[in-house]
Amino acid sequence: MKIKKRLLEGDIFYIHVSGKYVFGKLLMDIKKRIFKLEPRHRLKFYSDCYLVEIYKGIYDTPELATREIIYPASFIFHSTFYPSKNFKKYVQWSFYKNESINYKEIDFPETLEIGDNGLINFRKFDISLPTKTLFKDFPKKINGNQKYTGTAFTIYDQLVDEAFHLQGRDDLLQDKEKTYFSSANELRLQTKDRVSFYEQINEDTDISYYKLALKYGFDLGRFYEK
Repeated sequence: MKIKKRLLEGDIFYIHVSGKYVFGKLLMDIKKRIFKLEPRHRLKFYSDCYLVEIYKGIYDTPELATREIIYPASFIFHSTFYPSKNFKKYVQWSFYKNESINYKEIDFPETLEIGDNGLINFRKFDISLPTKTLFKDFPKKINGNQKYTGTAFTIYDQLVDEAFHLQGRDDLLQDKEKTYFSSANELRLQTKDRVSFYEQINEDTDISYYKLALKYGFDLGRFYEK
């Protein structure tokens, strides 16, 4: 297996945890891909992140059998993938193979934010669309905080635990005391709420981000086409 010190866009990698192998793919280096071209892009909070998806499957050997996604593309701080003086704990990943990226198929997290006229907006990367939900009716978590506001994982291990949980393998969790899972705050994994908000913006839940953004004047291709 080829040894790599840094991950590149398109790299599939795996980690060995709890005696099992879990695979993911690096879709985008946000700083290099987005902020090199648009330094003032509103994705600033995620500028030091990778966009990573995790594949379905918990394996006994490092052989990937499917490209089906169990946890959709999410932001993870890239510093936690590499050892440093300031960050002792980092992801022990291994390179598997590189597969080219089709930017027209890249997905992004879906979040809710404050809009105009007291309404909530639906946000997905470049686009922010008004819904019909009033700010006072913002969805809430169990603890009372606003739901679907977006997050970045601090380390990939957290996302692996999410994948274990979604596949009914809480016995493999690295954090044995974990009771709250980010999937509950991931709109793309909450079908009922997602359908509701897509109906409010008059869009189809099956539309790709690329096609959706084009409808509102944003072409993801600008970050790829020279």
